[in-house]
Amino acid sequence: MSNAARGSTGSVTLFVEILNKYLYFFEKGNPQITVAAIQSLIELITTEMHSDSSTPDPAADAFFASTLRYMEFQKQKGGAIGEKYEPIKV
Repeated sequence: MSNAARGSTGSVTLFVEILNKYLYFFEKGNPQITVAAIQSLIELITTEMHSDSSTPDPAADAFFASTLRYMEFQKQKGGAIGEKYEPIKV
């Protein structure tokens, strides 16, 4: 999946959009959205952002940072949602 979008300037933004959709359905309890799927998407985004072939995109960086902050906030909030987010490493 990452090879198909490698070098494309919008790929990181697209992956962050997908991550945000995953998080929405994860919170709603969709069993197909697993911690492993979210974790691998975070790793894919991080890899794409640090690859030599991608051009730096401050907007995508800020978008991803905002998503990571949201995930940390959900962890700190506690409760049922906080427990769901606990195994995710950001």
